[in-house]
Amino acid sequence: MLHITVEPNQTPVERKFKDLKEHADDFFKIELLRPARIYYERALELKPGEEKLMQRIVECDRMLAFERKVIWILAALATAIVLALSIF
Repeated sequence: MLHITVEPNQTPVERKFKDLKEHADDFFKIELLRPARIYYERALELKPGEEKLMQRIVECDRMLAFERKVIWILAALATAIVLALSIF
């Protein structure tokens, strides 16, 4: 999404931080977790220790781990079905 809000008295670093965070939030909202995590990390480089960003990174990691677990379960199930069908 395009975010064009220029606030007076913002430094270039503050504008960059805000832009990165907004992009990360947009990706997070539509559950594109890998790009969201990357943008949160980039924003965190500009403001180390920003609690909300660190929480979102942890949340992305948790959701990605769950996603990987589901994929492994589905792959194992598909393999079992293929093997069962090939035996009969």
